This record gives sequence, structure tokens and C-alpha cells, in this order.
Amino acid sequence: MDNKGLSMIILMVIAWGTFLLNQGLVYAETKGGHPKITTVSTSLKEKKEIIPNVLKLAVEASTQPLPKEIEVINLLGTIDKKVKALELKYQGGRYNIYKDCQWIKDKQVCYGYKGFLSYVFELKDPNEQTKVYSMFEEAKKMYSDKLDFSVTNTYWTITEKDLETITEELKLTLITKAIKFAEKVSTTLNKSCHITTLNLDQRSENIVIPKASFIRSFSEEKATIEPPSPKQEQTVELSAYVVLSCY
Repeated sequence: MDNKGLSMIILMVIAWGTFLLNQGLVYAETKGGHPKITTVSTSLKEKKEIIPNVLKLAVEASTQPLPKEIEVINLLGTIDKKVKALELKYQGGRYNIYKDCQWIKDKQVCYGYKGFLSYVFELKDPNEQTKVYSMFEEAKKMYSDKLDFSVTNTYWTITEKDLETITEELKLTLITKAIKFAEKVSTTLNKSCHITTLNLDQRSENIVIPKASFIRSFSEEKATIEPPSPKQEQTVELSAYVVLSCY
């Protein structure tokens, strides 16, 4: 290659390098010309006081040892039919049957079969618990010493449907508050602020009243037992984490 050709190559390299350098300067100037972004974050809270409207009544039924497993199954099945006949809302009805045995002087001694059945009734009218107590008392008299019943827990709560409705109301209220907050910050900073993050977090406080004392068995008086009254308001609280980007 002669000197003329070499000179041409050097000039092309210099020109290309100058072009790239100019491009970098233009990019830097454009990037530096962007308006400064201000980020603002805060937490908002909203809560509502409610009165529980459902009495939960947990009842357990157990059998004494019976000679045959089928006897236990039939007895628990009869109780289950009586529960359904009450036409009250409840959860449960699952049963467990096991052999009643114990070890005596290194020898296993079995006395028959036992069964266990549990329910949690959801009563909107507290007076409906009388129907539950009466039914179990009648069954106990019918089967004499073959059956035992106990109330393991009673507490007031709110229905899932009502809780969902209240939660949705709180969400909408928080969203409205977040929008108003963005407007106020825009005015304060003299910028245009937009919500870039909005995370909602639900917290339910004291929705369930603590467990009642364990009641080992039914008696005639329990047919007229008075449940705790839901006078104490409970709290449903919702919080929102909000992030604003202001230009």
C-alpha cells in the first residue's frame, strides 16, 4: 500500500472517531436535559368499626365403647340426620372411629369401638342455640350412657360476605385518598405527580371474640343458656403503600 492509500485510511478512522464522539456528546446533552423526577412515598390507613353478627357454636359428640364398629357408625349417622333436620347453617359433620384399647401388664386390652363427631353452627339469631341444645339433650336421653356431648367454644364473628363488602368499601376509600394525596403533592411541589405504586394490605383486629371456657357436658340448664352479646365493636383496618413520581 502506498502512502496515499495509508493516508486515506487514517483520515477515515479519524472521521469515524469524531462522529462517535459527537454522538456521545449529543446523548449526554439529551440525557442531562431530562426534567428531574421527585419520588414521594407514604402509607395511608382506613378502618371501620363493626358489630359481629354471627354466633359460632362449636359442639362435639362422642360415644362410649360399643362392641361393634357398625354400631358406632349408625349411632353417629343418626345424630348427623338430627343435625340436618334443624335446618341451621353449620360446618363439620366429619367423624372419626377408633378402637378403644389400653395396655395392662404388657397386654393390650380392648373394650370396643369409640366414635367422635364435631360441628360448628353459625347462628344469626342467638336464640337458635336453644334448638341445638334441645336436640342434643333429647339424643342423649334416647341413647342413655352411650353418648356424651360438649360445647367446646362459642364466639361472635362477622359473616364472610359482610367482611368482603366492608373490605371493598375500604379499598375504594383508600384509592380515593391516594388520588387526593397525589393532587395535594402536585400543588405543593408545583409538579405533575402520578401514582406509580399502590399496594393494599388488610388487617383485621379483634374480629373474633376469644374462646369461651370449656364446657365438659350438657345439663338441663344449658337449654336456656344466654350467649355473649356482640356489644363491643370490632375493627377492620386496611392500609395502602403509595408511591408517587413527580415531574
